[in-house]
Amino acid sequence: MAEKKETETTEKGENTSQRKKINRLSPAEIEAKLEQLKATPGGMQTRYAQHLLQRSSSLKK
Repeated sequence: MAEKKETETTEKGENTSQRKKINRLSPAEIEAKLEQLKATPGGMQTRYAQHLLQRSSSLKK
């Protein structure tokens, strides 16, 4: 049981680190996320990708 709880907490910890708000991502993190989305089929048509692109362009201004 203790091992199961330990793995559950590590999985939750990994997921929470990925759920960073777009407006709190650094430009390097945004580019990394966009590269990940380019590798997935249909990834650049998602709302998430569109928001990342908007945020990226607003940071470059």
